[in-house]
Amino acid sequence: MLPRGPVIGYLVRLVVLVALYDGAAQLSFHLEFAGPVAAIVWLPVGVGMSFVYLFGLRYLPGVLIGDLLANDYGALPLGSAVGQTVGNVLEVVVATILIRRLVKRGSPLSTVNGVACMLLAIAAGVAVSATMGALSLRLGGVITTDAIPTIWRTWWLGDASGALVVVPLALAWSTPLPSLGGRWRALEAMLLLATVIAACELATRSHRPLAYLVFPPLIWAALRFGPRGATLAVALGVGLTVWNTVHYVGPFAFESISRSVLNTQLFIGAAALSSLFLAAVVSEREEFAAGLAASRARLVVAADTERRRLERHLHDGAQQRLIRLAVALQRASDRMDDAPREAALALADARAQLVLAIDELRELAHGIHPAVLNDLGLSRAMRSAAARSAIPIEFVELPEVRVGDTAEATAYHVFREAVANAQRHAYASTIRVRAGVGSRALHIEVVDDGAGGAAEGPGILALRDRVETAGGRFEMQSVPGGGTRVAARIPAAVRAPVGA
Repeated sequence: MLPRGPVIGYLVRLVVLVALYDGAAQLSFHLEFAGPVAAIVWLPVGVGMSFVYLFGLRYLPGVLIGDLLANDYGALPLGSAVGQTVGNVLEVVVATILIRRLVKRGSPLSTVNGVACMLLAIAAGVAVSATMGALSLRLGGVITTDAIPTIWRTWWLGDASGALVVVPLALAWSTPLPSLGGRWRALEAMLLLATVIAACELATRSHRPLAYLVFPPLIWAALRFGPRGATLAVALGVGLTVWNTVHYVGPFAFESISRSVLNTQLFIGAAALSSLFLAAVVSEREEFAAGLAASRARLVVAADTERRRLERHLHDGAQQRLIRLAVALQRASDRMDDAPREAALALADARAQLVLAIDELRELAHGIHPAVLNDLGLSRAMRSAAARSAIPIEFVELPEVRVGDTAEATAYHVFREAVANAQRHAYASTIRVRAGVGSRALHIEVVDDGAGGAAEGPGILALRDRVETAGGRFEMQSVPGGGTRVAARIPAAVRAPVGA
């Protein structure tokens, strides 16, 4: 049994969802021409999708109750009304599940791929509602068979328009608001809102073809204020456009209701899609710039740390050996004539010091660029390292050609770090490695069956920086209980066949 606190919180949210859903339905009824099938935007679908996506499927009863309250059972046969309600609930379920499945990390608005996946999920969900709604009306004798395609199209576009306005707006504004960044930034935001309202009023109150005037403010909102600015500007623009259209004002008001609805819906879709994708591009670039700045900072620290390490090893190791070598050679030179035996011993000691100094310098050079890569190439170097591994390593694929030194060294470090992590921390029993050359890039993937749940620590961050500095892409997936996958794609040009 749930504690009283969580139960009360759940019930409060459920009541809020029902109120928002029913309120959005009443607003949509006011923004229609002649009944639900002539609604330009059906806002409740966006409310339901947003709420269930943000808080979970356990709030589906709120969608059901809200839809039952919104339906006019006196205007439709009971079977048709129930069919519509079932379709509306399934619409929310399909869309939210697909968004969560397709966008596994981060907000759907933060990347172009995320926006595309969100749109695909919305399209699939509203198709369920449009299909069940049109069939319910036909089976109830409300419409004829010939009217099904038109009703389906209007229903689909109306639900999709509502979702395109509400879902991105809710997702963008559901996180804590950041600071605007000063007085001038706040002034710019107010000026932007005023410009959006003025442009939309000018464009949608005139029968002249001025709809394009809406797009510059929308672009401004997306470029300067990202998803929050874009979604708010779209919501304002859509609200004014629909309001004017249903009052038979503006470029989308025609004698034909069907034509007015269709043109307004297409305008809403074009404005929303262009703004969302542009805002996603801006978000991607900002995230990339932030990641690049952080990567550069880490590279500076890593380079300084490596320099200090080399200095320490050279000072404490090879440099001391060479000093002792110089002393031994001087002693041998001084005693060459009067003490040949001692001079010979000094020369032997000098030789030993020279060998140790060479070994230490070779070890340092190995840390900078593994000599085994130059001698054997990436494929044989990985096999050589696997032979010394405490965990069995299975090579699914290995490169059959040699590529550039930088690409091979980067891939080798990815392989060694991933294997080392699997051995030390993941408690893996097997490791699978796939590496190949294609599309002018070297691909490497290391998968273990360990505990998973790994975070990107200093070692993985250093690998990411190294791969991205080489112009490649790095990815790590670590599911608790499902092992870890480390993959990299590194630009590379074929140099020679393996063994050449």
